[in-house]
Amino acid sequence: SDSAAPAMVIRPHNTSVVSGSSEATLECVANARPLERLSVTWKRNGIKITSGISSFGRRLTITNPTSADVGMYFCEAKLRESTEEPARAKAFLSILEPPYFTAEPQNVILAEVEKDVDILCQAMAGVPIPTLVWYKDSVPLSRLENPRYKVLLSGGLRIHALRPQDAGIFQCFASNQAGEIQTYTYLDVTNIKPAFIQPPEDTTVTEGMTAVLTCEVSGAPRPAISWKKGEQILASGSVQIPRFVLLESGGLQITPVFLQDAGNYTCCAANSEGALNAFVMLTVWNRTSIVRPPEDSTVIKGTTATLRCEATHDPRISIRYLWKKDSAVINPSSSSRITVDKDGTLLISQTWSGDIGDYTCEVISSGGNDSRTARLEVIELPHSPQNLVATLNSSYSRSVVLSWVRPFDGNSPVLYYVVELSENNSPWKVHLSNLDPRMTSVTVSGLTPARTYQFRVCAVNQVGKGRYSTETSRLMLPEEPPSAPPKNIVASGRTNQSIMVQWQPPPESEHNGVLHGYILRYRLAGLPGEYQYKNITSAEINYCLVKELIIWTQYEIQVASYNGAGLGAFSRPVTEYTLQGAVPTAPPQNVQVEAVNSTTIQFFWNPPPQQFINGINQGYKLLAWPVDAPESVTVVTIAPDFHGVHSGCITNLKKFTSYYTSVLCFTTPGDGPRSPPQLLRTLEDKPGAVGHLSFTEILDTSLKVSWQEPVEKNGIITGYQISWEVYGRNESRLARSLSNSTLEYKITGLSSLTTYTIEVAAVTAQGSGWVTSSTISSGVPPELPGAPTNLVISNISPRSATLQFRPGYDGKTSISKWIVEGQVGVLGDEEEWVTLHEVENEPDAQMLEVPNLTPYTHYRFRMRQVNVVGPSPLSQPSRVIQTLQAPPDVAPGSVTVRTASETSLWLRWVPLPDTQYNGNPESVGYRIRAWRVDLPSAALLKVLPDRLARECTLEELQEWTEYELQIQAFNAIGAGPWSEAVRGRTRESVPSAPPENVSAEAVSSTQILLTWAAVPESEQNGLILGYKILYKARDLDSEPKSQTVRGNHTQSVLLSGLRKFVLYELQVLAFTRIGDGVPSSPAVTERTKDDAPGPPVRMVFPEVRLTSVRIVWQPPEEPNGIILG
Repeated sequence: SDSAAPAMVIRPHNTSVVSGSSEATLECVANARPLERLSVTWKRNGIKITSGISSFGRRLTITNPTSADVGMYFCEAKLRESTEEPARAKAFLSILEPPYFTAEPQNVILAEVEKDVDILCQAMAGVPIPTLVWYKDSVPLSRLENPRYKVLLSGGLRIHALRPQDAGIFQCFASNQAGEIQTYTYLDVTNIKPAFIQPPEDTTVTEGMTAVLTCEVSGAPRPAISWKKGEQILASGSVQIPRFVLLESGGLQITPVFLQDAGNYTCCAANSEGALNAFVMLTVWNRTSIVRPPEDSTVIKGTTATLRCEATHDPRISIRYLWKKDSAVINPSSSSRITVDKDGTLLISQTWSGDIGDYTCEVISSGGNDSRTARLEVIELPHSPQNLVATLNSSYSRSVVLSWVRPFDGNSPVLYYVVELSENNSPWKVHLSNLDPRMTSVTVSGLTPARTYQFRVCAVNQVGKGRYSTETSRLMLPEEPPSAPPKNIVASGRTNQSIMVQWQPPPESEHNGVLHGYILRYRLAGLPGEYQYKNITSAEINYCLVKELIIWTQYEIQVASYNGAGLGAFSRPVTEYTLQGAVPTAPPQNVQVEAVNSTTIQFFWNPPPQQFINGINQGYKLLAWPVDAPESVTVVTIAPDFHGVHSGCITNLKKFTSYYTSVLCFTTPGDGPRSPPQLLRTLEDKPGAVGHLSFTEILDTSLKVSWQEPVEKNGIITGYQISWEVYGRNESRLARSLSNSTLEYKITGLSSLTTYTIEVAAVTAQGSGWVTSSTISSGVPPELPGAPTNLVISNISPRSATLQFRPGYDGKTSISKWIVEGQVGVLGDEEEWVTLHEVENEPDAQMLEVPNLTPYTHYRFRMRQVNVVGPSPLSQPSRVIQTLQAPPDVAPGSVTVRTASETSLWLRWVPLPDTQYNGNPESVGYRIRAWRVDLPSAALLKVLPDRLARECTLEELQEWTEYELQIQAFNAIGAGPWSEAVRGRTRESVPSAPPENVSAEAVSSTQILLTWAAVPESEQNGLILGYKILYKARDLDSEPKSQTVRGNHTQSVLLSGLRKFVLYELQVLAFTRIGDGVPSSPAVTERTKDDAPGPPVRMVFPEVRLTSVRIVWQPPEEPNGIILG
């Protein structure tokens, strides 16, 4: 192409010139084709520049540049009359200005040692901002690395804590790209001896305040200030004692000041130029302060209010007490009720509501003043509520609406109201104990119909319970039907057509009137039939025998009580069967039997009709007995299955044997009739081994084999199978099938003097049976075998051992049986040998495992082997072995338990005999465990290591508690089974805990109602016969009085004949026939109610005049409350 887009060859560069330069030049060289159409333009701030452009626009020259010319310049190259994209570049022009100082130091600076000094040097003008560098004596400060020299942000230099060596010439250089300037100063460091600026003065302060002893000193270097009292340095640059602070000004601050700080103090100032001392006297007064200020108090009306105000002061000064009430000064001489003691205590006797207010105690003295304020409140019991009215609630018959007028609260807010009621003239008891104090009416619910009630209300505030209101008139609630059914309904089948029903009356609180009798209703359980009813017209009769019922039928029974208002609620239904009338009267139905195999018969049947079972179906019995032995009945019991066809099997029957079979159903009274017998035979199976295989007529090439029919034919014998082969050569085997009548066979064609293996087996339709085999040599008649030898015993375990041996002479035929005999426990040549184990049809055996041995028992073995001729002689006895130990197999027997004491039981048993130890007798012992029957608890364990032990006493048991006990034997290997559990009960004892929830409430000025809950059952330790109440006046040091309450159901008592308005301590204990339990603790306290006081005593008339008399008396001996006036 003939054209090329513009491209930059030389771009303009950012350019800096020093202010005052003659010109600044920017170059911008571009290339394009055709070159003659290339146009280069310059712009600044978007405005095209037309002046100073040369060399075809490639160079821009700015003459005499100033700060106004600073900025970004753009160069653009483009082809005229072309759409090609222009090429662009830019460069920044900046103007550099040399620095100059805006602040310079003095030529000479005079400074004192240890002072800080600032040397000015500020050159912030210049472009770019100049860099400041400091020199001392022509050495850069950076090389000196003096941490006391610090260049400030302003450019100045700060020298901290001047030293003499800091004197010298300090130079400040400021430079940038436009130039460099410098200035300097001479620093002269001087010393001055100490001098007082403000000498110390004697000071007097009050204890507890802050004392400042002045001591302002000048000097260079700065004098070191220290303070001393006597020879002890209190504060200096290196010493600092608590409370004594050396101030920056040189003064001494003591905070706080104590009395012992009084005395002469010395201020010492010293530097390198000299020292200076000054003396000052500190006087300390004991501060006047209230150390026991009055406290906010609340007193009961009529008592004495005590407001204490104890102050301490310096004995050199005097103080004065001043009391104010609500800012008004109190004058004690104006009232005989008010006195102020010397110690400042304010006493106000016979307080009343006019004494309520804020009391301020002021202590005035030259050693300081102090004042404290406290609030006095005078409170009293609230008055009784007025106009108490009780009305029946029209919307709910078991409630009464009470209303009253709110009483005076006694200057203490009413905390709550208490409502008491008296039911049927019984003692008053609290019914509502915490009514909202804002209430003036309440609905009293939870009342019982057909009973009379009276109510009274009292208010309770901080002082206590106020007087009760006047009692309401007695109200009678209307009678209602009983609201609860009879309880503890028990039904039991009496006969097969009657059920005895027993019950207890509803709780008395639910009678709602006088009970007249009971209604009993019953019907068949689970059916929607009509109820049958019986009316028991006496409330004293709590049972009913329901007769003429259906045999073994379940009935649903309910009982309700009734009174004059009607019938109450029926109890929840109880169900009970009439007794089972008899055994089932019909056999199972549709019985089918079939032989499953040669030893099993399967039965299928349906249950008898339900009406013929006559009781609860306990299951079925499957019966089978051989035809030829009807007395050998095999019985299998099957649990009842209430769904579908029943089935079951009898196993382990004889093979190919005819059986009669039957099924019966049984109930608790006994078995029902059998189903008709059905004859069935078990299936055929392979026969057992033939009997007594023997050989006769033994010649070189022939012999006769004889045998007997199998004892277990297991079917119809169809024949016999006989085979023979050269011993160890299967390929030589020959076989013959014989008829079932053949019991002998002559084998011919034998090789002389050759050993043959001969086998005989019976045959049925199921195949060949068990093979009986023997070996014999042709031409050699069999003989009795020889005895086994080399008996070796290995693999000894608790119940078995392995016997290895070398077989004896086989008697020229195979061995058919091995017999192991042994001596057990008692060993010796004269002791008895018994057969322990036999093994048949293993002619080549060289090792036998002897099973069923007794653990930890000595054994000695011997053997013999048997062939077709007979048994061999006995082997030599083996070595004596002992089987390993094992845990005991049985538990101790005849376990009995007897009561030993209130906390122990005596257990007896028969120890294990030696033969049942199964281990080392020294390791045999017994383990006993016991646990409570009445509640889950951890078992108590006791171990007896004595194998001969036969009794044990278990201690530390709970009194009057039933336990179950078991015992097991153990040895070194482990424990045997536990015995059957036996039960025993510890004896009665005194209760080990007091009654719970003991509470007392004063019901009058001479009566207290005491209530409690039963002793926890686990702590009763016997039958509770009653309770004893112990009570006495708290202020009397005398033995408490006692009152006994008989019976364990009474849990309240009304104590009468008590003193009025006296605080009593009361305790309750329970007792059994053994004695008294522990009293409740701590004792509950209750004060009898106040009452009218007794007369004043010892009345005298010390002054009698014509118109006046002065009377003096003592308070009543029986105040019966707080004397209000």
